[in-house]
Amino acid sequence: MLHTGDEHAFTEEDTDLFELLCQRRGWSDQYLKKIESTEHDELLDLAEMVEALADAQAKGKKITIAPDFDMDGISSGVLGYAGLSELGFDVELHLPDYRRGHELAPEDVAEIHAKWPDTRVLLTCDGGVNSHRGIAAARALGWTTLVTDHHEELAPGSTADVTVNPCRVDETYAHTGICGAHVLYQVIDAYARVHRPEKLWEIHLLRLFAGLGTVSDVMPVLYENRQLVRDAISIARLLRVPAPKTIPNPWGGFDADPDAIDVEQSILMQLLRTEPHHPVFLRAFEGFAVVLKAFAQVGKIRDVDDLDEGFFGFYLAPAMNSPRRTGAPLEPCFAVFTAASADVKLTAARQVIETNQLRKRLVIEHTEELSTGDQPLAPWVYFSDAYPGMYGLLANRMMELNGHPVVVVNRPVDADDFVSGSGRAPGWFDIITSLEPHEGLSAIGHQQACGVRVAKAEKLGDLVAVLQEATQVARLTLSTDGTSGDLVLGPDADCDAGLEDQQALFELVRRTEKLKPFGQGFTVPVVEIAIEPLGLRVDRIGSESQHLRLVTRSGLSCLWWNVAEEKFDMFRSFVQRASRTELGTLRFTATLQLNTFRGDTRVQAVINEQITAAA
Repeated sequence: MLHTGDEHAFTEEDTDLFELLCQRRGWSDQYLKKIESTEHDELLDLAEMVEALADAQAKGKKITIAPDFDMDGISSGVLGYAGLSELGFDVELHLPDYRRGHELAPEDVAEIHAKWPDTRVLLTCDGGVNSHRGIAAARALGWTTLVTDHHEELAPGSTADVTVNPCRVDETYAHTGICGAHVLYQVIDAYARVHRPEKLWEIHLLRLFAGLGTVSDVMPVLYENRQLVRDAISIARLLRVPAPKTIPNPWGGFDADPDAIDVEQSILMQLLRTEPHHPVFLRAFEGFAVVLKAFAQVGKIRDVDDLDEGFFGFYLAPAMNSPRRTGAPLEPCFAVFTAASADVKLTAARQVIETNQLRKRLVIEHTEELSTGDQPLAPWVYFSDAYPGMYGLLANRMMELNGHPVVVVNRPVDADDFVSGSGRAPGWFDIITSLEPHEGLSAIGHQQACGVRVAKAEKLGDLVAVLQEATQVARLTLSTDGTSGDLVLGPDADCDAGLEDQQALFELVRRTEKLKPFGQGFTVPVVEIAIEPLGLRVDRIGSESQHLRLVTRSGLSCLWWNVAEEKFDMFRSFVQRASRTELGTLRFTATLQLNTFRGDTRVQAVINEQITAAA
């Protein structure tokens, strides 16, 4: 099995938890080596698109980039705008309108033509493969149409002049789970290798945005994606500036002041300023540094270790996706990376974060409405009066609660009404494939996260039946034995090891973290922990006392986010009864992580869910 230079020597009696974890996960040395391979074939028509770009540059043709509006689309658009600008192209970036949906629309083409009438080449990113009306409108203007996308190509196929897409019908690219930003990165990197090799270092830096798109679009963190995400994190860390300690505290020292961060002091910005670069290229990286400052100001980045794939996926991407969820303006999401001044960028970043706070509140409110309102098709299909951009988030919440695929749609008035919404499904269920054979039902996007369309409201019953039956079939292939975690830790007879040996837990987490990045397809290990209620300390923590902290007798701190209002009194009462009556252990699923406070690094658990109830 894999060894990573242990400082702790296990005796023969010890249980090597990391080795046991790898065994249960199937993480052999061979498997771990295999998924680290970055080798891949060239995407179909990549060379043709490179030459189309070369022709555009040679003839001085203006290129306008039309991206999608989610985090992958924003990443793609910024990557293309910055990269092509740095390579000397005459290029513009179109701001999409999320109210039109993900496909390039004729209205987008009309806006581009009105704003930049000398456009001669349209380049889409993270979309366009199925945008037949939009592509037709562009071709009617005589434009060359270049599509970079990663969504499934549907019949009759792309009508663009050149299409590069790992999910083309005729594509043989082995690892189709690459994001839209990664597809465009491969195009620009290939162009630089052929026509501007002296610019490869600058183009390599754009992996920051390709890696961000990979995490935000929940692509499998396998094969070429693994190194891409690592590179993105490394580049992001070069743009982070530690908050200077300038605020006096009562103990005679100084606390960090995120407001005093000067993004120009980041290592990468200092390097970039030593050589001439296109302003658009510089703005993209300055913008990312400003984003990191804005998140430091709200306490989400306190240390360089906070800047990882989790920050991309749980903080930055949801914030950038929040305007389309709430109906707020999309402009700040692009202005963060394209505005001319750092001050304007910072204002835009703060707007994005504020919109994200609104998004969080709305999710709570609308989830409550779905759970308590009139829902005749629950638990498979739910009607919502929320802003349509919220449907995907709500479907995801209800999927988590129900444990099976869920679709959230607008509430129709008549049986003939067209109905649309969003579907979310666990990794073992494919929504698009399940709906495809059924007339009047369709989905577009990704298999586990997609837009769902129902031709007539009268067919909603068919949608329920398809989801229900396909779920029954899919579940037959799932394993039903074993525990809820990869390891079971605690005092019970079925536990693999106890929770008292901090050194053993530390080694488990340390060695596991060496396998980062985690994500779709290579998920972070989950443990099942059994906790004795006797001597358990229960605290409320957080700025609004919204979180719960359980501290075991051995000193293991277990954090449970956003449940204090619901759980605090119940757990405190349970612990008090345990001092008088012998009670069984409490069981949770959790992830283990290292936490450093005042120079002391200890293991802590972050609870995912409770398995056994506190009666």
